[in-house]
Amino acid sequence: MHVNLEGNQVPIVVPRRMLFFAPHPDDELLSCGGTILKYSELGTEIIVVLVTQGLGGYVKEEDKDSIAKVRENEYRNATKHLNVDEIINLKLDEVQVNRENVKLFTNIIRDHEPDLIFSPHVSDTHRAHRATAELAKEAVYHAVHGKAYGGHEKNVRPKGMYCYESPSRKFFYVDANVFAIVDISNFWLRKVAIFNHVYESQGEVLERIITWAEKTAKLRGEEIFCEYGEAFIPDTEYCPLKILIV
Repeated sequence: MHVNLEGNQVPIVVPRRMLFFAPHPDDELLSCGGTILKYSELGTEIIVVLVTQGLGGYVKEEDKDSIAKVRENEYRNATKHLNVDEIINLKLDEVQVNRENVKLFTNIIRDHEPDLIFSPHVSDTHRAHRATAELAKEAVYHAVHGKAYGGHEKNVRPKGMYCYESPSRKFFYVDANVFAIVDISNFWLRKVAIFNHVYESQGEVLERIITWAEKTAKLRGEEIFCEYGEAFIPDTEYCPLKILIV
């Protein structure tokens, strides 16, 4: 495929399949929504692993018992608008780094054989994000370099793993030498529209976050001379980077 970069048609490699680990409903939209929309249009198959149901996402006590169903409906609507091909809903109450969850994450990667894997950053302040990132990293290690947890005759070779930016892990405070920034200028308004029209229950919870998302997207865009961008940090410890996202 070719994309227009500064007036030039530049060839890029379009991944066959991308897999996103989202600790809560809306994480994939807030951190990666523009990237998902862009690559879906390029023909990439998009898979989202929803780790929890986001049961803490209520501000009124009377909404506590109904929040799971509300958020699940909102999430399915959001992923439909994001052109997500498959949702894997794990429905974990709490994200814990243990043997059972490592096995679960490892075999999701083995079964779906993604070209690229996306997760939160391992230093994320939010415990669910941080635990999801740790599980994803260890799962990549087992899937790529070993046969533990039922890996007989299963060989997985992802072509990259990326950590995404979030309100609870701003990349200003991460010591990293390499960033990949995706130009989402043509998809920013669609991302915001999905957020505003779908996540009605989260309006008060996330009222400041969409402001963060816009300011951050503008900053990332300026860094690559476009209007809006989304930033990622490649994690190459167990997964050498072979596909650069743009």
